[in-house]
Amino acid sequence: MKISYSISIALAITALSACDNAPISTPSLPNIIPAPRMDNNTLPAGAEVQQANDLLRRGQRREAAKTYFNAAQKYSSPDKERLVLQAAELALLISDRGLAQTYIATLNNSPLNSQNTARYHYIQGQMALSDANYKEALRLLPKNVNHLPRGLAQKILNARMKAAQSSGNHVTLATELVLQESRLQKKYEIDLNHQRIWNQINQLSGPQLDAARENVTHPIMRGWLDLLFLQRISANDPQQFNRNIRKWQQNFPRHPANSRAKKMITRAVVTPYRPSKPVPVTPKPAPRQPPVVNTNGATPPLPSSLRRVAVILPLSGSLSAVGQSLLNGIKKAQRDYASQVEVKTYDSNSGDINSVYRKAISGGVDFVIGPFSKTKIAELSRVSHLPVNTLSLNYGTQGKPPTGLYQFGLLPEDEAAQVAQKMLRKGYKKVAIVAPDSSWGRRLRDTFGNVYTRGGGRVSITVNYANRNGGFAGIVKGLMKKKGDFDAIFLAASPTQARGIQPAIHKGVFKDIPVYSTSHVYSGLTNQYKNFNLEGINYTEIPWILEVTKQGLPQDSQFPRLRALGMDALMVAKGMRQLKSGSALNGRTGKIQVSADGTLHRQLKWAKFNGGTPIPLPD
Repeated sequence: MKISYSISIALAITALSACDNAPISTPSLPNIIPAPRMDNNTLPAGAEVQQANDLLRRGQRREAAKTYFNAAQKYSSPDKERLVLQAAELALLISDRGLAQTYIATLNNSPLNSQNTARYHYIQGQMALSDANYKEALRLLPKNVNHLPRGLAQKILNARMKAAQSSGNHVTLATELVLQESRLQKKYEIDLNHQRIWNQINQLSGPQLDAARENVTHPIMRGWLDLLFLQRISANDPQQFNRNIRKWQQNFPRHPANSRAKKMITRAVVTPYRPSKPVPVTPKPAPRQPPVVNTNGATPPLPSSLRRVAVILPLSGSLSAVGQSLLNGIKKAQRDYASQVEVKTYDSNSGDINSVYRKAISGGVDFVIGPFSKTKIAELSRVSHLPVNTLSLNYGTQGKPPTGLYQFGLLPEDEAAQVAQKMLRKGYKKVAIVAPDSSWGRRLRDTFGNVYTRGGGRVSITVNYANRNGGFAGIVKGLMKKKGDFDAIFLAASPTQARGIQPAIHKGVFKDIPVYSTSHVYSGLTNQYKNFNLEGINYTEIPWILEVTKQGLPQDSQFPRLRALGMDALMVAKGMRQLKSGSALNGRTGKIQVSADGTLHRQLKWAKFNGGTPIPLPD
């Protein structure tokens, strides 16, 4: 689904120029929003209508209004309503509100076509304006004017701009400038509009900006607010600022503020610190700790505190980006709350995994984090016990794992089971499953189905689709076979698949059927233009993704959930004794617990896509 910039409100440059004379502080320019003028080009022909037109040209507005109204009684719809509205509008121009309301009252239960409906709302909006009820005026005045005659459209736009100006609210005025930009054609007009938008939001205080980012849903306006937010929070760190702006550009690739963002990056220059004279630095050697010695041929007890941790990850080869995301998360956790822990890193692809492991523990460590590859975890597990307590960042063993091995990862089955339990609690008795015809799809399908049916639910139908992009054209057709026999849908899909499947469900015959899914439908990377197609999906999500989304911060990792897994890995290594005692840890990937066989499981948060953005839901 593409987001069109043709937001259906227009704006002439004359109306734009007026924005700077509002009660809000803006550059000083003359207020030249034109006064409302009557647009007679759509009036019906006839002698009495012509008489009213002549009266209007001579400035006899009250007489013209009365003549239009009397003439209306001789016409049928839609000309009759058009003339009544013309009379009411003239009554407002002469500030006779009572007369305008008398005329409008005769339209009760009258059918109004699209143009007359717009005129009716325009008159109502003008009444709200005269009462200084600017919020109500903006609600009443039509937003979509593309289908209206030019004169009527321009009057509505001018009235909306006047209401936004007079509101005294920077966000309201900036939003209206955004909405009305689509009909500007000349570059200097568009540039001027961008500058006015920026001037308005730049006057927001910190709390006002936070509130605006919390409440504004329009994607273009949200992009402007996010850009300002990033500029403010990164003002003292040019390098981080550049990274944030580049992420913003990725998230808003077609946003009208991209030229401004590009200039921001160009101006961000780092001037290195240069001392007036060399300052000698005497390095302090790190205190040596005694190595962990395994004297009884078994895994030693879990340490009461961590001093040295070995990290074994794929830092080269095809999984190097994955390994780097995990390592970045571990290092962030070390900076945040484990600065006393010494972390040493080893590339799991630098040799045989058993040799790499022996090298990693040879200097004496309290704990090992890694490896990630399922194959390497399996190779490392061909023993009855491990010499050091080890936390793998994936699940790789079949059967009983060796003593000392704890397995931690983003297990899809945990999420599928959580979705099934949620749908049972919501009272859905019959569901449909939509899943890809793949091993991963079958894992989610079977786990969900088993948990759901054990809880008393019934799976009415399972629709399997081809595991390729575009292979889901027959999903709705398949669901139609059991239409009316399911209360909700469980969707197993990747982000690309979900963006193709959900619109057909959400906007079609099943639009009122709730859809539930796992975090796999969302990459974790903010991109409203793509994610609008996920609208309406209820899904499980890790707390870290919801946290950075709420703050409006761009993700600084290609794999944000793996980065969160790395952050939790060090926390779990420090808290394994607590986990083994039966307690849970609240991590960035969810609420973490450990089973008797050393497998770690997560309970995630709930979210729903609204406006292309995941919104947290109550658990």
